[in-house]
Amino acid sequence: MTQAEDKKTVLKADDPFQFACHHDLPCFTQCCRDVNIYLTPYDVLRLRKALGLGSTEFLQRHTRHFLAKITHIPVVQLAMDEQTLRCHFVGDAGCTVYDHRPWACRMFPLDLADRDDEYSLLAGKERCFGLREGARWTVAQWLETQEVEPYVVMERAFQALMPPNFQPGQPLEPGLGKLLFLAYDLDRFAAMVDDPKWTRLYQIDPERLQRAREDDEEMLRLAFHYIRSQMAELLEVL
Repeated sequence: MTQAEDKKTVLKADDPFQFACHHDLPCFTQCCRDVNIYLTPYDVLRLRKALGLGSTEFLQRHTRHFLAKITHIPVVQLAMDEQTLRCHFVGDAGCTVYDHRPWACRMFPLDLADRDDEYSLLAGKERCFGLREGARWTVAQWLETQEVEPYVVMERAFQALMPPNFQPGQPLEPGLGKLLFLAYDLDRFAAMVDDPKWTRLYQIDPERLQRAREDDEEMLRLAFHYIRSQMAELLEVL
């Protein structure tokens, strides 16, 4: 099968493929070089906790982030080393943040296809030697071993914040894009939560506030709740 044919193949959950990744492969870590890795809010949360950084510092040091020119959707990309074009978190032995690696890295060599229940291969056997050997997996087995589910759940919650009837490529008001970016920069949102005026205004349950202060994932869920409520108010006046 050629690389072009590999990439066109649509896989379902029960479909098998062959893959292994290890340091004896000549292509080892090449997939981590000069590549666009788009981060989700949950990716940022996991990575910056693993590195012991706040969200604002992590975003400044390790990402390129901006509002897309046309859609005004927040775009957060993992920054590559300017000299080697390699991911900053890749060493000779592989990924140094493996347990907290982003969703896209966990999925590899798979990518999402056009439908939610479909997948494709990101690379062919000419580029990825790991597709030539190793165990045979079904798509479902691979995703389970890579612990993808928590990332999927959080990203679905984030995507659910989009306005009703929103279509990919459709422009948003810049203010809505900036609001969505709060999910990436939880330091800023946490500062809002710690303001007594904010807690009085939005009347968040005190127990939920306490859980959010103690657990970053709860803080992210609270940010989703706040963004959703603010999005609804802004859409009424736009």
